[in-house]
Amino acid sequence: MKQPLLTLVAISCLGFGLEKAVATNEQPNSAESLRAQDSRKPGAPSGPWEKLVMHPFHDSQGTLLVEMPLPASWKVSSHRQHGEPTITGPNGVKVIDFPLQFFTYTSDPQLQQTYRASGQPLRPMPSLETIVQQDVTPWAERQGLKFVRQYEIPEVTKIDQWYNDQLFKAVPMRVQIKAIGTDWETAKGDRYFIVMHISHSDSGTMQNWSYYSTGIQAEKSHFEASKKQLIFGLANARYNLQQIMAYNRREAEKAGRSWAEHNARMARNQAAFEASQREFVNRSTAAHDALMAGWRERNAASDKAHERFVDTITERTKVVDPSSGQLYKVGSGYNHYWMNSDGMYLSTDKQDYDPNLDETLNQRKWQELKKTD
Repeated sequence: MKQPLLTLVAISCLGFGLEKAVATNEQPNSAESLRAQDSRKPGAPSGPWEKLVMHPFHDSQGTLLVEMPLPASWKVSSHRQHGEPTITGPNGVKVIDFPLQFFTYTSDPQLQQTYRASGQPLRPMPSLETIVQQDVTPWAERQGLKFVRQYEIPEVTKIDQWYNDQLFKAVPMRVQIKAIGTDWETAKGDRYFIVMHISHSDSGTMQNWSYYSTGIQAEKSHFEASKKQLIFGLANARYNLQQIMAYNRREAEKAGRSWAEHNARMARNQAAFEASQREFVNRSTAAHDALMAGWRERNAASDKAHERFVDTITERTKVVDPSSGQLYKVGSGYNHYWMNSDGMYLSTDKQDYDPNLDETLNQRKWQELKKTD
């Protein structure tokens, strides 16, 4: 069965998979504190930073998806045409998104025939090097660009993987993510950088993979700093957790409706069987009920143990908002967690830290979350 399109696409502001909310014991949000932390953040360039601010990104309905720390002088376009820059800035800075590319492959001969008959191409995922050579290099050469090198950007890979792990999936699957940077150069020695976010899932005989890319250009003397500031923004973006939960609820409801239809068919079959076996059912009702009760208890215990195991592997902790009873999953390893009214959270080991008293955060009210089983 063909897997659904990865939801990374659905909320790709800038065309990237984006970062989780705060997972640090440093104080978040203010541009001043961000600049103070630059030397400790992944991907932070050497030398002076431009002033950073949290740029918000919204979907077409105006819902906040994520905030990213980027230079204050950079401007995000909210109404751009196809091919126009997503971000522009001084010193020739242009950040341009490229369309999502999605591929499917199956080793099942019957499914292969079905796909080909419907006109859908099949393409197994090649190596990362081959993807760059086959998909990016021809376009780059038409733009007068010469390939220099490619490399993984681990801090962005980690964030993309974390984000994908938060998304509801109708069937169990492991989606593997890689963030690949590619450097290019023009005949005049100008630089160009493309980051590719590549995802891959493989379940039995079905393989789905995709990538989406973003390029940045700037004047030669400012290119390296601009490139690193873009990577820094990706590596330190903060998600709107409420938006993630809303998406997961919608997808769970869709899956629930499918299961409800399946269960309805099974119920009809069961009813027909019970009609022909009424006498037997009447005699065995008590034993059957006891068996089902034990089965449900075992399943519930198994589900809970599995959830704990997954949370251990993915380093997540379950917390609850005491004021609403709402449960959340957050990055583990901290003693205290706080969430504001926008659904953004921060974590800290400081016993006496209260973000409501933090002058850099005084425009939002923070509620402390409690750990729970």
